[in-house]
Amino acid sequence: MNFQSTTEEKNTKPGRDLLVIGGLFVLVMILALGFMLGGEVGQFMLAGAQTIPFVILAMLAYLGSERRWARAAAILWLFIVILVYVLFNLSLTLIAVEGSERSTQTVVLVLLGIALAVLISLFAFIPAVRRLFSRVIPIRSDSFVHTIALVTVLAFTLIGFVPLLVDGAPPLLSQNILEMLELDGGAESDASMRRFEAYGLLWTTAGAVFTVGFGIRRSFSEAWKRLGVVRPTLKQVIGGVVLAAALVFLVQYFGSGIQRLWEVMGWPVTDEEAFSELLGFALTPVGAVLTSLSAGIGEELAIRGALQPRMGILLPTLFFTSLHAMQYNWDSLLIVFMLGLVMAVVRARANTTTSIIVHTLYDFGVILLAMLFPDM
Repeated sequence: MNFQSTTEEKNTKPGRDLLVIGGLFVLVMILALGFMLGGEVGQFMLAGAQTIPFVILAMLAYLGSERRWARAAAILWLFIVILVYVLFNLSLTLIAVEGSERSTQTVVLVLLGIALAVLISLFAFIPAVRRLFSRVIPIRSDSFVHTIALVTVLAFTLIGFVPLLVDGAPPLLSQNILEMLELDGGAESDASMRRFEAYGLLWTTAGAVFTVGFGIRRSFSEAWKRLGVVRPTLKQVIGGVVLAAALVFLVQYFGSGIQRLWEVMGWPVTDEEAFSELLGFALTPVGAVLTSLSAGIGEELAIRGALQPRMGILLPTLFFTSLHAMQYNWDSLLIVFMLGLVMAVVRARANTTTSIIVHTLYDFGVILLAMLFPDM
C-alpha cells in the first residue's frame, strides 16, 4: 500500500509526535480506568468508551501518513476496534436469543455474516478499490487517513446490520436484554442513564474535534470549520426550526403508512412498547433535553460534520442508519435513513450547525409527543 502525504496530512511540526504519543497513552489509561473504577468518576470515564477508540485511531492515522510505526499501529488499532465491535454484536445476539430454539443457529449465522462484513470492508485497503470509491465519493485514494476512515465506516456499517438481518429483530428490544437491564438496578437507573448521556455528549463533542486533526494537522478554529460548525444565519436558524417541526408531524403520518404497509406484507415491525421501555429514562423533561442534545449534537458532528465532507451523502447515511439497527426494525430504519438524508442535505447546503438544530429539535419533538400522548 503506497500512500502519499496530502496537504491536509502534512506534518509541519514533527516535534508534536511525543505530545501525541503522550496523549494516546492518557486516552488508553482513561479507557482502562473507566472499566476499573466505580462511582461517578468511573461512569464519566466509561462514557468515553464510544469515542476514545476512534480518537486514538484518527490520531494514529494522521501520524501514519508520514510515520511507518504509526501506520502499523493505526492498522493494528483498527483491527482491535473492529474486533471489539464484533464481540459487542455477538454478545448482544447471544443474550437476545438465549433460550430460543434457534439460538445456536442464529449465533453461528451472525458470526458468519459478521466475518463476511469484515472481509468486504478490508477490500478498501486495495488501491484499485479505493480508486473506484473516489469516483463516487470525495476521498483521496492515496490518503492513509481516508483509507482508515473508509475501512472503519464500511466495517461498522455492514456489521451493524447483521444481527437484524439474521434474527429479524433488533437485539436491544429482546425481552432477555430488557429484563437484564431492569435487574441491573442503580447502574441502569433513569438518573444514571441521563448522566451517562450528558457525559457521552461531552466526550463526543471533544472527540469530534480531535478526529479531524486538531493538535496534529489543524488549529482549534480550523477543526471546527472542518466540522462545519459555524455561526448560522438567522435564516438558517428559522429554517432549521421550521424544518424540524415539519419533520415531527410528517414522520408521524409517514411512519403510520409504513407500519400499515409492513403489517399488510406480514413483515415484523418495531416493538414500540419494548422501545419505550428501553428509552424510558428519556421520557422526562430533563431526559428529553439531554437525549435530544446528545443525539443531535453527537451524531451530527460525527456523521455529517466529520464523515460527510470526505465520504459524500449516501455512505455516512447508511452508517448513521446502521447505528440504530440494534433498537429498530426495518420499518423504523427506513425512516431513520430518510431523516439522515434530510440532515445530509441540510449539512451540504448550509452547515453542520443547522443540521444540529434540525436533529436536536426533531428528537425533542418526538420525545415530547411520546410524553404527552403515550398511546399515540
